[in-house]
Amino acid sequence: MEEFDELLEFQGGGCAICSKPIKELGRRMNIDHDHKNGKVRGILCSGCNTGLGHLGDNVEGLKKALYYLENTPFDEYANAR
Repeated sequence: MEEFDELLEFQGGGCAICSKPIKELGRRMNIDHDHKNGKVRGILCSGCNTGLGHLGDNVEGLKKALYYLENTPFDEYANAR
């Protein structure tokens, strides 16, 4: 618990991705880890932790999601018409 508290303080008291403070989240935080090597990466809120998992828990999945947000299929479709 001591390491958790120290890491959370190092992160500014909130999720390492969205920065929501632990006080707003009612301590529903997750210790995120690399599934390949088991190393702890940081402390995330449930939403960010789940989001990473749904995107494949890897950089490639995040890049694809970012590309999608910046280049939505509908916008490309509309510009092609």
